This record gives sequence, C-alpha cells and structure tokens, in this order.
Amino acid sequence: MKILPKVLVLMALALPAGAESLPVVTLSDAIAAASENNISLKQAAISMNQTIRNENNYVADYLPTFGLSATADTGWDFPDDGTAPEFNGFGLNLGAAASFSYTLSGSKITGAESRKLAKEGAALTYESAYDSVESLITSSYWTLSSYDVAIENAKASLEDAKASYESTLSMYNAGMVDELTLSNMELALSNAEMALTEAENDKALAMASFKAATGLTDDFATEPLPETVMLSLPSPEELFREYAEGSSAIRSARNTLATAKNAETTATLTQYMPTVTATIGYTYAGGISSKDQMMEILGTPVTTQKAGEYSTSAHSLTGSVAVNIPLSSYIPGSTADEARRNASDAVQIAALSLQNEQNTLLDSIRQSVISINQQQATLGMLRQSLAIAERTYALAEDSYEAGLITADDLSDRRTLLLSVQNNLLTARLGHLLSSYTLADTLGIDLQELQDKYPSTEKETE
Repeated sequence: MKILPKVLVLMALALPAGAESLPVVTLSDAIAAASENNISLKQAAISMNQTIRNENNYVADYLPTFGLSATADTGWDFPDDGTAPEFNGFGLNLGAAASFSYTLSGSKITGAESRKLAKEGAALTYESAYDSVESLITSSYWTLSSYDVAIENAKASLEDAKASYESTLSMYNAGMVDELTLSNMELALSNAEMALTEAENDKALAMASFKAATGLTDDFATEPLPETVMLSLPSPEELFREYAEGSSAIRSARNTLATAKNAETTATLTQYMPTVTATIGYTYAGGISSKDQMMEILGTPVTTQKAGEYSTSAHSLTGSVAVNIPLSSYIPGSTADEARRNASDAVQIAALSLQNEQNTLLDSIRQSVISINQQQATLGMLRQSLAIAERTYALAEDSYEAGLITADDLSDRRTLLLSVQNNLLTARLGHLLSSYTLADTLGIDLQELQDKYPSTEKETE
C-alpha cells in the first residue's frame, strides 16, 4: 500500500544553517531506499516470487518420462572343439522409452487452489513487510522535519535573547541597570544557547538512526512538515463497515481461513476418495551388427539378422489403470481420520482468529478516532495559547525597554513562548502521525483520508 500524503501547504520555514547546499531527500526517496536495503522485505519478495512460479506450474503433474539408450558391443567366440576363435563383429543397439503416469487424488483436486492461496498469502506477507518499513520511515522522516522547526524556533529565541542581552549591556554600561539584571540576561542567553544545542543534538541522533534504517550515507535536507489537516471523522463503527475488508490484517486473516478450509477439503478427500492411477508406456529397441546373427531352430542354424541390416527387437505399448480404495481410512481414529479432524479444528481456529482480528481492528479505529479528536482539541487550544504568548512577549519587550519589568520577567516570557511553540509543534506531529496511522489501519493512504473527511477548521500557521 502506497501511503504518501500530498503536502497541501508547506510551512514558511527557513532551512537550517548549511542546508541550502544539501540535496533534498523526499519521503518517497527515503522509503524507496529503505525498501531496497531491508532484509525482511527482500526475503518476503523471494517467497512471493516462489509462489508465483508455483501457482501455474503443472509440469510436475503432467510431464511424461522419456529415456534413450545406446550400447555398442564386440567380442570373440572360442569354440569347444578347439577350432580357431571367431570374431563376432561389431554391434550397435538403440533403445527408447516413454511413460506417463497420473494419479487422481484429493491433493491433486485441491492443488490449484492451494497454490493460489499460497501466492495470495505470500503477497500479503510482502505487503505487510513493506507497510512496516513505510510506516517506520514515514514517522522518522516527519520527526526529522519537526526537528527543523524546533531548531528554527530555538534560533529565533536565541536571537531575541542576544538582542535583549546587548540592550541590557548597553544600559548597564550607562548605569541604568544593576549587575544582577545583566547577570540574569546572561543566564537567559546561556539557556537559549543550550536550548538550541539540545534541539540540534536531538536531530543529529534522529538523523543517525534514519540513515541506518534507509542505508543513506550522505547528508541531506528533508521537506518541511506537511500542513495539519483537521478531520471530521464519522463513528468508528461506520469506518469499520466501510474499510474493514480492505485492511491488510483482515485480508490476511481471511486468507488463513480459506487456506484452512482448503486443507480440510484435502484431508476429507484423502480419507474417503479412492485413488486412481493411470499409466501408459511405450518401449522400442533395435540394433545393427557387422556380422550375420545366427540362431539354431530345431538344430538348424537360421540367420536372424544379416550383417549391416537394422533390426527391431522390441516394440510395445502398454497401459494400466489402478484404483486404490482406502478402506482403513474409514475407520474412526485412523491416521486419515485424525488428519481430517485436525484440519476441521484448524478451520475453527482460523475463523476465531478472523473474528479476533475484526475486534482488534475496530478497537484500533476507536483508539485512533479518540486520539485524533483529542489532539484536534489540543491543537485549537495551543494555537490560542501561541497567539497569547506571542502578544505577551511583544508587550514584555516594550515594557522591558521602558523599564517597567525586569530582565527575569522578559526571559520568562521568552521561555514561555518557546515552550508553547514546541508544544504546538509536538501536537502537530502527533496529529499527523495519528492521522497516518488511522489511514494505514483502514488500508487507504493519508491523502484519501484527508480528502474524504476534511473539517472546515484549518490550522493557522
């Protein structure tokens, strides 16, 4: 499943220092790189290719057996009467044989369906492995993008702290503020520098993990974090009814159930159905000799093959049909009977597993819907808090310049503003990942979810 959301509106975001010269690796680029280097995905691809080859491979069932033979001989006869040895000449014998045997059994009847289900199961396993890689890389990629925003927020806070410190230093030199006020501004500047360093260190650690997961080695820049698209979701039950059958978990459980039912049919046929085996064969043999071949018939030597003449010695076509009725398999408790009973139990287990997957899916949808609704409420409150924090900090700067508040007061307002900015960033990332998780659970891509269930409320960047 391809889950790559279209970026509707990108944030107005300055790139980190040095990023202007770095190539941009898109989310799709990163997923492709990770898929190419993921061992589990490679294994799943090999298994899937095997089942694709096996699905339509009937050669093993219907290919006849062919054989060719050729022998050459020569020798001397040493008569018992003491006469001179006699050279027998050279002989060349050729042979050919072909045979075909087909057995009609329970496994042959259900074999095509078994191969089809095995291919579907392998494809679902590959899809699940790919989905795991895609989910991991998507989450990590957007986390990297969020660190860029956090770094820019920290840089802006640091620039404000520097400006405040320089202004305070000028006032201190002019004797307008005391040393304590200057020290407090120095501490605020140091804290702002530390906040930027921590944000850069967090991104460096995340980048190292991301490179290990994707196999990328060179430095790169990421695309900005996508816009937050608010959703107006229907009830979890409605989402379940519409999308459950497209979910990879449900499709995999249904494949397991179908495979178990097919195995039960095979076991039942094996227990009760006679096995019919038809065989047909053709044999041919002949040869040529450099000397007449003689045979005594009623004491009279007779030439059976003249020298240089080709002679056929065998030429036959045979056929047979055998029917095997498994009488012992009808006995309760026999090996075949136990196999059928076990196969029947496996069907019930698979049916219960399907029911469990359905319950799990519905619960996952409920959890995602609750999380998204809660996050959207939080986003609304944080946007209001950000507007208040920005206005408060602007007023605090004016008040500090007028000498109405202390440097500590201004530093507190700056710290509060940065905290609200980072809280809003964390909430945006959480909402984006929750929306992605819900789309993945439903078996659709994020863009489809956003297009189908948009809210009239939009985030204001």
